[in-house]
Amino acid sequence: EPVDPTKVGPFTLQGLFLRRQKEASADFSNFFANNILTSKNMWNTILTDTSTLPEFQNVFSRQLKKFLQFDLFGTTISPGEKKFEQSSKSATANLGNHVGVLHDYVDKTLELETSFRTKMEAMTSRQFERVLHPIFEEDELTLILSGAALGFIAGFIQQCISTGQLTLPGWAIVFRLWKKIPFF
Repeated sequence: EPVDPTKVGPFTLQGLFLRRQKEASADFSNFFANNILTSKNMWNTILTDTSTLPEFQNVFSRQLKKFLQFDLFGTTISPGEKKFEQSSKSATANLGNHVGVLHDYVDKTLELETSFRTKMEAMTSRQFERVLHPIFEEDELTLILSGAALGFIAGFIQQCISTGQLTLPGWAIVFRLWKKIPFF
């Protein structure tokens, strides 16, 4: 907070995360392009997801029909409907076994990482915050309560030390305890 840079005297106030928009854009784009929107993941979704497969089969079928139909002296020639339907279903069912060779090419050609980074860097602070805020929104209350609890504990310890109700061990004791820790 604040989302937009705000001048207060000689200082400019803006949320730390938003101030690092360029770096955050690069990291987000890298993660998204290399782990989420890869060619392999997209093709897997297209060919196996029940919400995308029927539409893909329709598009593939229409394009295959256009490809296989041709005019000969004013007469349209095409395979029989039943044969055509079998061919279309067979092709889409087996496509997953053959698109693997395209993944590197598709990932490189789409340049999703560069596109994401460029678009995210060009966003206003408010737009950028709305893209990433939903990721943290679900856990926001947990983060606030955790911070409050840790702040309370730290403040309580400081208060106890300053009033003398809590004393810290001397350096000699701390050093002896430190040497007993097995990983040192």
